Amino acid sequence: MSNKLNSKLSVPVLISIILHGIIIVILGYRFMQDSDANFGSINGNSIDAIMVDPSVLNEQYQRQLQSQINQQSAHNQRQEQINSQTDEFLQKQFEQQEQLKQLEKERQELAEKQRLEQIAANEAAKEAERAIKEAEKAVQEAKERAAREAERIAQEAKEKAEKEAKERAEKEAKEKAEKEAKERAEKEAKERAEKEAKERAEKEAKERAEKEAKEKAEKEAKEKAAKEAAEKAAKEKAARARAEQAKRDKELNQLLGGLTSGSSNSSSGTPNRRGVSNGELGKYISLVQTAIRNNFNNPNGLYSGKNCILEIQIAPDGLLLNVNAKGGDDALCREALTATKLAVIPKPTSALYNQVKTMTIDFQPK
Repeated sequence: MSNKLNSKLSVPVLISIILHGIIIVILGYRFMQDSDANFGSINGNSIDAIMVDPSVLNEQYQRQLQSQINQQSAHNQRQEQINSQTDEFLQKQFEQQEQLKQLEKERQELAEKQRLEQIAANEAAKEAERAIKEAEKAVQEAKERAAREAERIAQEAKEKAEKEAKERAEKEAKEKAEKEAKERAEKEAKERAEKEAKERAEKEAKERAEKEAKEKAEKEAKEKAAKEAAEKAAKEKAARARAEQAKRDKELNQLLGGLTSGSSNSSSGTPNRRGVSNGELGKYISLVQTAIRNNFNNPNGLYSGKNCILEIQIAPDGLLLNVNAKGGDDALCREALTATKLAVIPKPTSALYNQVKTMTIDFQPK
């Protein structure tokens, strides 16, 4: 931009210098003609005299000398005036150049107008035609230089833009790759953490299951041992109960008037044809309830005032075939069923069996 501006300024400055030089030459030429004319008019007069008076000659010499002095003084004044005008002209020219530079900087639109004015002045002065052509050539070269400079700047800008775009693309690709790598690493870390957590949870669940299975097995083993011990104790208790039952059967047979197997009618295999009274049935049911109560646990009278309806099926020898709860308190029924299964049911008489082989008992703990 500065080269282009200097090229534009150099043309008007050059034209101005040429025009001012032409004016100075013309002024100097006219001054020389005036001097020669005056000098011829003064010194060119001849005196046609044969005798010359010295005083007259001296006076004439003095006038001529004074005229030369005046002429020289006038010439010096004119020269000083010309020099002053030249200095003033040069000063104005310098000021005009500075003004042209300033105006060219401030308003580029005046450049075209000044160029047209300078072309018109060059047409008026044929001597400036060559300078104008050179100026035009310089302008053309300046344009070409400006075009080349603009092309170079455009190329540099293009290369710079391409380089910046490439760097930006590489940077964005790098950032994208880093972001994707980071996301992938986070995803893999998350999946690995989830997998580890899952494996740890499965391991803990397996260990917990094994522990629970082990505890369950130990518990079952303890329960089995306790059950076996309870069954053993129940068997022992049942053996004792059977012994006591045999004793009670004997007493019951005596009480029922010899209707058991120990009587003569029973030993002959003839069944007792007498009917069974309600009293005998009630006594037998009372014995069954007593057998159940003997195996029932009622801590601190927990089940007092509650009842459970039991349906009991027995064999002819008193062996328990089945027992069900038909109603009543659920907790009491659970304990009553357990106690019934452990109880030793007394053997009923053959005459009584048909009535008690499936009996319903309203069990109420004491």
